[in-house]
Amino acid sequence: MKKHADRSRIKAQAGFTLIELSVVLSILALMAVFTVPKLMESINERRVSLTIQETQTFLDAVRTYRMKNGVWPASPSCTDAQIVLQGTAPPMLAGVANKNKFNSAINTSCTVYTFSISQNIIADWDGDVANGLPATTITNTSSHTVRTTIGVPGTEPALDSKLSRIATGDPEDNRMKTALLMGQQTIAEGGDIQLSKVNPKVTALNGELELASGSGSVSIATNNILTVDNIKIRSRNNALLSDLLPNYVQKGTYLVRHGWGVIKPTCSNGGLPRASLRPGMMSGGYDPGVTGSGIFGFVYRLIDNGSMWVVQTDIWGTAEERNKLDSLVDVYCYYP
Repeated sequence: MKKHADRSRIKAQAGFTLIELSVVLSILALMAVFTVPKLMESINERRVSLTIQETQTFLDAVRTYRMKNGVWPASPSCTDAQIVLQGTAPPMLAGVANKNKFNSAINTSCTVYTFSISQNIIADWDGDVANGLPATTITNTSSHTVRTTIGVPGTEPALDSKLSRIATGDPEDNRMKTALLMGQQTIAEGGDIQLSKVNPKVTALNGELELASGSGSVSIATNNILTVDNIKIRSRNNALLSDLLPNYVQKGTYLVRHGWGVIKPTCSNGGLPRASLRPGMMSGGYDPGVTGSGIFGFVYRLIDNGSMWVVQTDIWGTAEERNKLDSLVDVYCYYP
């Protein structure tokens, strides 16, 4: 009875047989065959995603530096761009190591108009990084090197619709190509406005257009003409200038005598030349020593003679008195 119990205890402690171990190892090997590639694929996908994100963060910092300073970081070679970006206050670039998630160094370079980041990936995954980053190409298939290149902000394809806040040397970086929509916002801190379009317009789509200045004076430059339909004058109870101005615009007043001519004025914009004659002296009355005295008088006329008016004075009296008579002629332009 005791020997039987000892044999049972020995059998219980004997462990796995060789066949059992072989089966378990085969199962584990099959599991590894199917699991390890999936695990590595998941790890590399995560590496690709993080590499793309960090590269974009790096490039955004480069664009910001270029827009602020007008040059690439660490130019002219840009090999130390990462150090420069991390050394600004506050840092323009933070949280990006000097190696990517594939444990490859991040190399930077630049020209006058471009900035590039080069980095090695691994086989079969370089294309994923290149496809995930704009303006990125595989430059070396043996080392799986990819290069991402951007241009001066405003010149690269992804930013060609944006304007630069600073002068880059290329006027196109600062040139608006479409209507500027301000959403009813104020344009402040402006300088001179120079309009190159032929016959440009400044229009208030709603209400009145008001011009004002800090000095209280709005002037038109010398040798320029302001053309308006009418002007409202506040100091005259908002009366229209057209109501305050006469239809006649005086061009001059001339001292004339009988037989003299007065040249007609040139009237612009449809004005008609007009004139009126007024006497400068009158005399007459009864003189006992002069025959015909007491019937002395004058009749004044302006005779139209083409380009001028001729003064004619008809007199009841002597020719000597007529020829010495001074008269005034007022010359006008009449606008009906």
